[in-house]
Amino acid sequence: MTQTHTFRFPHTAGNWLRTLVAAVLAVAFAGLILMFAAIFAAAALVVIGAAMLAGGAWWLWRKVRGRDQQTADDDITVLVAKRGPSGWTVDGEADNRR
Repeated sequence: MTQTHTFRFPHTAGNWLRTLVAAVLAVAFAGLILMFAAIFAAAALVVIGAAMLAGGAWWLWRKVRGRDQQTADDDITVLVAKRGPSGWTVDGEADNRR
């Protein structure tokens, strides 16, 4: 004769208590996972908000301050030399040191 096991509700107080504790732990674990997900999502939103605020402040600072007028290429002076009646001359040079 084959014996089949069917699910039956626990009949003793110990089985009821074990089932209750298992259910409470399962709900607590699921709640813990959801709480961690909410905390990590909130932290990510705070970081994204701070980055957007810093980016907006930087953009506004650049708009108000304007572009830097002094760059590395501004130190270079291009001189145009032309042949004059008494030799080569450079136009635009006010400094006549010899």
